[in-house]
Amino acid sequence: MGSGASEHRRRAARGTRPPASYRRSYRCRTALDRAPERAVRRYDDFVALHERWAAEPEIDVRRVWWCGVALAFAAAALAASAAFLGRALFGVPVPAFLDAEAGPGSAGLTYGVCAGAVTVQATALLHVLSGTAERPVRSFAWTGALVVVIAALLPLTVRGDIAAMVATAALNLAGGTLIVGMLTLVGAASREWPDARPRRRRRWRR
Repeated sequence: MGSGASEHRRRAARGTRPPASYRRSYRCRTALDRAPERAVRRYDDFVALHERWAAEPEIDVRRVWWCGVALAFAAAALAASAAFLGRALFGVPVPAFLDAEAGPGSAGLTYGVCAGAVTVQATALLHVLSGTAERPVRSFAWTGALVVVIAALLPLTVRGDIAAMVATAALNLAGGTLIVGMLTLVGAASREWPDARPRRRRRWRR
């Protein structure tokens, strides 16, 4: 015991570290092994964890486009059916921006193509906002609501049958609200939050 303690005092006087067996006998290892890289590693882990928690969610663009294309076909079919039935059954020349003497088939095809194209453009807008806006879903909802209001007011400025103007405005309002609402729900459901757990770095033994 006396020789071991004297050997330890001689090592401490020379500034050398005690052997591993002697250091393992202590319960608190930080008192003997205060490596600065450990503090830096803990600080880096804390910063990475904070950045992951503060990061905004990312939108899965592939899922948005799949749903947007499917919604475009559905909107085109509904708009074409509404225009066809309005002219064929009720005698209302819907949409109001077409000639009143146009046939139900051509009117339905034109209105359906316009509805599908608008849906694709709205999907592209959500795609652009997902990479540029801080809150893309909220920005898309406000922008889409403004566009729907404008689309509902435009038919009222066209000269023609009043019934056709009102019917077109109502269809634009209902269809636009459906498109913007569905794409907003798709954008909210396609958000992917980053993993909040920091990656553990591999520690090399000395």
